[in-house]
Amino acid sequence: MGYKALTKLESILSILAVILLVVAVAGWMRPVPQPTQPTPTTTAKVEKMYYIPILNEWMTESEIKEEIQKEGTVIIADWTYGGLVETYHVPAFKKYIKDYWGVDIDVKWVGTQEPEVIVSSVLQAVKAGQPAPYDVVAIEAPYFFRAKKANAIEAAIYIGNPLMKNLSYVHPFFLQFQPYAVVFQAIDTAGMLVNTEKAGWIKDYTDLADPRLKGHVILPTPGTVHFANFLVNLALAMGKDYKNPQDMEEVIKFAAEKIHPNVLRYTVSEAEIIEYLERGEAWAVAWWWYLAPVEAVKGYPISRVAQPQGNVFIPGIAWIPKGVQHPVLAQLFINFLMSPDFWFAIGFPQYRESKEDFLMLHQNLLNDSNFDLLPDWIKSIYSQIYPYPLDKMYEWYVFPDYEYIEEHTEEWSNLYNQYAGLT
Repeated sequence: MGYKALTKLESILSILAVILLVVAVAGWMRPVPQPTQPTPTTTAKVEKMYYIPILNEWMTESEIKEEIQKEGTVIIADWTYGGLVETYHVPAFKKYIKDYWGVDIDVKWVGTQEPEVIVSSVLQAVKAGQPAPYDVVAIEAPYFFRAKKANAIEAAIYIGNPLMKNLSYVHPFFLQFQPYAVVFQAIDTAGMLVNTEKAGWIKDYTDLADPRLKGHVILPTPGTVHFANFLVNLALAMGKDYKNPQDMEEVIKFAAEKIHPNVLRYTVSEAEIIEYLERGEAWAVAWWWYLAPVEAVKGYPISRVAQPQGNVFIPGIAWIPKGVQHPVLAQLFINFLMSPDFWFAIGFPQYRESKEDFLMLHQNLLNDSNFDLLPDWIKSIYSQIYPYPLDKMYEWYVFPDYEYIEEHTEEWSNLYNQYAGLT
C-alpha cells in the first residue's frame, strides 16, 4: 500500500506540532521557581529644615547643634545685676543650652553700668566693617535707638524665628520693636518713689509743689539726663508738650518756683537716695522705680507712683549687632532672655527664696499666665510693684524721644538753674 505524499502545508504543521511538544515537555520537567518576598527598600530619614536668620541658611536641628558646638562661646553686653551675673545669669544660660541642645558652652558677660562705652564700640566696629565686639547688647532703650539709626542692628528678632520660639508666648508690648529688638524689662522707669506713711497722697509730679513736702523732696542733679527725665515727667503731668519750647519753659518755671523750695537735696547717688529714704527724711524722690520693691522687702514704706498721664519709660532693650561672631548663640540668648527659665529662676530655688535676689533678677512676667510661676511670697504684693495685668504698661509708660531729651538736657538745666537762683 503506498503512502500519500504530504503537502507542503502539512509538513510545516507537523514540524510545529513536534516543536510545541518538546517545549511543553521541557516546561513540565523544569523546576518552578518559588515566589520570593520583595526586598524592603530603605528610606533615608527626612529631617525638618529651619531657616536661620543672620546665617541665611536652611538647617536641620542636628546642623544647628553642630553650629552651636562650633561657635562654643557667646559674648553678652549687659548690666551687673548687683553681682548676680557670675552666680546666676551665666550659669543659667549655660544650663539652658545644655538642657535644650546638649552642648556645653562658655559665656562671657561684659557687665557694665556705662552703656555709652558699649554702644560706641559696636558702632565703631560696624562702621569699620569689623566683627562686633559683642553678640548681644542688652542695655537702656536710648542706645538701641541710636544703634538702629546707625543701621547697626541685625533684623533677626521676630515671631517665626525658629531659634526664638519663646517670642510667641510674650505679651505684644515687649515685641513692638521687632524685627530689631525686644523689650526685656517691665519696671525700669524714670518714675517717682514715695514714703507711703508720710506722702501716700501724691498722685503725680505736680504734687511735688505741695508745701507739706518742704524739705523732703529729692531731685536728680541738674545737668544730668536723670534731671531731664524728671522735667519730661512733670511736663506729662501738666499736659504740656516737652518738644514745644514755650510749653517747656512753663514747665521749668513751675519746677523752679514751686518744687525747688521743697527740695532736700539734688543727687544722682543711689547710695545717698537709699540713705535718705531709710532715715525717713526723703518722702518723695524722682529716681527709678526698681528701687521701690528693693526697699519695700527690707521693711520700709516705699512705693512707686504711676501717674495717670504716663511715665518716661527707659527699659532694657536687647538687640543683636551686625557682624556678630556667634550668630546662633546670640539668637538663642534672646530666646533664653524671654523665657520663664530666666525671669523666674527655674532650676535655681535659692534665688526664688531670697527676696532681695529675686527682685534684682525678676524684671518681666512675659505674659499674664505666668503669674502662677511666681514664688508665693510675692504674689499678694506683685501688682503693687510691677505692672499686672501687663496691659497696664500701655497706660503707664511713654517711650519719649530720647535723642531730643539728650540734646536739650543742658539747655533745660541752665534755664532751671536761672529760675531757681542756683547760678
